[in-house]
Amino acid sequence: MYKNKPKPETKQATLARIKEEMNEPRMAESTREEDVNQVTQREPEKLA
Repeated sequence: MYKNKPKPETKQATLARIKEEMNEPRMAESTREEDVNQVTQREPEKLA
């Protein structure tokens, strides 16, 4: 059991994350996966 439970995401953080996602261009799920794979291969240090 955890001594300290992880804090849930705040409403403001959730809204900010969703707005950021909505600003991205629309694309199919398979294309998004390819895009993520390309980014991780080029710039792995930015994901950490």
